[in-house]
Order: sequence, then C-alpha cells, then structure tokens
Amino acid sequence: MTTPPSQPGPSFAAKDVPSALMRQTLLDRELVRPIDRPVVRLMPWLNVVVLGGRSIIDRGRDAVGPVVDELRALMPEHRLLILTGPGIRARHVLSVGLDLGLPTGVLAGLASTEAEQNGHLVAALLAAEGVSYLPHTTVAHQLAVHLSASRAVVSNGYPPYGLYEFPPEVGRIPPHRTDSGAFLLADAYGAARTVYAKDVDGVFTTDPAVEGGTLPVDAMVLELMGRAKNVREIQIVNGLVPGNITRALRGEHVGTIIHAGPIP
Repeated sequence: MTTPPSQPGPSFAAKDVPSALMRQTLLDRELVRPIDRPVVRLMPWLNVVVLGGRSIIDRGRDAVGPVVDELRALMPEHRLLILTGPGIRARHVLSVGLDLGLPTGVLAGLASTEAEQNGHLVAALLAAEGVSYLPHTTVAHQLAVHLSASRAVVSNGYPPYGLYEFPPEVGRIPPHRTDSGAFLLADAYGAARTVYAKDVDGVFTTDPAVEGGTLPVDAMVLELMGRAKNVREIQIVNGLVPGNITRALRGEHVGTIIHAGPIP
C-alpha cells in the first residue's frame, strides 16, 4: 500500500501594513522620541505619608498613638496613602536568612511581610474611620475606588519585587526597601506630596540617631529621584513631634525638603 504524495498547501504572499513601527521595536529610543509626551499624573491630589518601622512603629503606643491621631485629624483635609515599613524584627529575619544563605529575592519577601504586619496594625487603629489595609495588588489597581470610599488607605511601603528583586552589587540585602518603594508608588500615581515620618528632625551632615554619615532615608531614593517623572521632591520630618506631618502636608518647610536636580 502506497501513501499518496502530499499536496502542497496554498501559498500566501506576505503583506506589510505601512506603519512607523514596521520592522522596529519599542526598545528603539529613536522611535520613541518623536512621540514622547508628559506623563499623566493619575492622582495629583494624593498625599503619601511613610511611617518608619523602627523610627515610629517599633516605639509602641506612646509614639504610634499620637501619629495615628494626627493622621485621623488630617483625613477631612487630605486624601492619604499611608505606607508602613518593617521594624527591627525584619532585621532579625534578614540576619537569619543571610546565615541560611537565602537569595536576595527571598529576603525581600520576608522583610515585606514584616512591613505588611505593621500596616495591618495602623489600619486597625484607623478602622473606625473606614480605613482598611490594602495589599500590593489592590493598591496597584484599585486605589482610586478605595479612596473614594474612605479618605485614607494603609498599605505596605516595601516594593513588590519579591523574588524578582534586583541583586545588589555587594552582599544580598535587598537594595529597594520601604523608602524607595514608597517613592516609586508616589511617582507612579503623581502624588502631590511625599512625606517621610522619621525619628529625626531632617538631614544632617551625620545622622544623629547613629554614628556615621547615613541618611534617614534609603540612599536609593536619591537615585530614583533623578529618573522620576512626577515626584521631584520629598520631605523628611520628625513624626514624633506633634503637628510636623500636618505642617508638611500643608506645604510648610518643616524638617528637610530634598529636591531632584536636573536629569543629566
């Protein structure tokens, strides 16, 4: 029994639709340049307040209570995205993770869990005002509708890179932490103000909280500011001083204001 020869299928001539994108990719900077336009500020009325984990929340009721009361009083005046960072427990977790040889992405996920726990705590204290905690995915897609229902929302300031966190040049500690994650979120939404509530009065030649020349915010934030589209300044205030957060959101020059310079 023989198999009949296969019949050739119909032939189609390739056709190109005239387009400026023909045989190009969106990675071509020369292609993108002619259509470059200003980025739309999605929520120009949004105010982002970042509560430090170690500097505010770890201090307990005496510190957290007055800060929450101040945020509650601000709600009729401002719509707030309150972001929390991890505290000292995250450092303990990172220490154990480093001893176990865990990679950067796993360490980032562990630290993010601690920041999430602090977020649930703050949201619970504001629950009577209709404030709830939102996970990363909800903040990314449904923040507008939640802020229409309530004047404030609490979330995790740690960036959601998780297992896909960028590996650092030295060591394995995640390079993007709460301060940088909060800045990225504020810039993505085009927030009006980004205020970091810390336990120091601002930026000094050396950090008064520790010996050495560290900043009260992650140095990564300064790098991100150079490439930001919307947020060109941040404000660092002592959140332990009553009224500082209120003054900052009202535009007063309290604490330290850091401006982004021109992009080279």
